[in-house]
Amino acid sequence: MKVIVYTKNIIENIEKAQTLVNVPISLMFKDFYEDIYGHIADKINNKIFGLHLKDGICYSIGKAVRSQNGAVAVTTYDAMDCVVNKCINNIYIPIDGFDNREGVSLYDAEQIARMVRACDDNSHAYGMITSGCLNENRPSRQRLYDIWNALKTSIESISLGGSFWLGQNENLPDFISDLRIGEYMLFGTIPYNNDKHKLGRNGIELSTKVIGVFPDRNQILLDCGYSMADMWDCACVNKELVYSDCSSEYTMMACCGRASDYCIGDVVTFVPNYKSLVKLRYAEHEYK
Repeated sequence: MKVIVYTKNIIENIEKAQTLVNVPISLMFKDFYEDIYGHIADKINNKIFGLHLKDGICYSIGKAVRSQNGAVAVTTYDAMDCVVNKCINNIYIPIDGFDNREGVSLYDAEQIARMVRACDDNSHAYGMITSGCLNENRPSRQRLYDIWNALKTSIESISLGGSFWLGQNENLPDFISDLRIGEYMLFGTIPYNNDKHKLGRNGIELSTKVIGVFPDRNQILLDCGYSMADMWDCACVNKELVYSDCSSEYTMMACCGRASDYCIGDVVTFVPNYKSLVKLRYAEHEYK
């Protein structure tokens, strides 16, 4: 079992994403797929959000280090620690988008932003909104304007995420500085939107091998179980196979045709779901 990463597809997805919105595209590299950045860094010129990436913006609260250009803060203490102790002058403040995430109230956002600007004349405070990752709740266009009007004397702009916004068929307001994407970059998909004209190309595949064939029950056994991926949520590229069950190490697939058509060593390919990338971070990777 190994992960195949198609860097050309990922780069093409980034380029296509830029055609779908009227603001710059920023890229989110969560730590469990952060290694991909090194394989495309010389071919992109986007703002980067990552946990460990030097010169990037650390998306994880309280984990930013001096070598990074920005940090996320949800309290005045977080922000002051970044500006004063870590010399990080770009502070992003998550704002509540009514989606049960880490966003703070408009009042708290204003207090944090004012403190950032008071700490250092070279410090900058930005708003940050994320939508479409945990659920389909998102601020309405009017809500975006309300947020901006309430905070525009304290923040410089608002960074908007994630790939969900690529499917909204509307120009984003001038105060939106960038749109952060992750899912679309990797898979070419847009949460809660199946418009084929907007979809990109899949950039990650999970390649598994057949290690057992059982003609009597018309099933095959694969060398990847739930300790490595959420196999029940991964899309099998081989359409004639249907997920049956799995253990920690292996997965059983039912054959719509004949199991006897398969041999030990045959390859069965999946498109992993986003959450499986957490488990697959330690798997063998091949970059193409």
